[in-house]
Amino acid sequence: MRFRELNNDPCGHQNFDDRPGRRHPRRNHGGHRPGRGRGGRAGRGDLRNVILILLASEPMHGYQIITIIGEQTAGNWTPSPGTVYPTLSLLEDEGLISISSDMGRKMARLTNDGERAVEENRSAWEKILEAYRNPESREVHVFNIRAEFHKVREAAKAAPDDKAEQIIEILRRAADDIKNL
Repeated sequence: MRFRELNNDPCGHQNFDDRPGRRHPRRNHGGHRPGRGRGGRAGRGDLRNVILILLASEPMHGYQIITIIGEQTAGNWTPSPGTVYPTLSLLEDEGLISISSDMGRKMARLTNDGERAVEENRSAWEKILEAYRNPESREVHVFNIRAEFHKVREAAKAAPDDKAEQIIEILRRAADDIKNL
């Protein structure tokens, strides 16, 4: 593949391809592809952000994090150790937390960078737990709409170039249908 063009999408990701909006096939999508959202598997990034919010109140070990998330969401979301521990390692690699041994437990604590990230995003990240706690809340609907929008966007990007006119017409009809609600 020839990399003739370097495009930047609105999220700041770099796209390397001849066609605008196409990503390099071996690059990830910057973590912005949605998960199945509330009511199914946790949305992408939810666990990461909730862990940071929880650690803002006190240092915790992995099992504590799992237990508190389950309690704060009324049992609607209890992440598995297979997702929590790798997420803790990732946060440590990013420099947002530090992990130290304390009385036989590996305790996670926010670093200064982690504290800044939490302060910058606190209001949005706190809504994640509310959305899991109350599946009928407005926040859940907003997250679900956003997830479906991302699916449409990814499908449109993946469509063959010769189908562009049909895609545009479908999107126009969808926009009109939404306006008429």
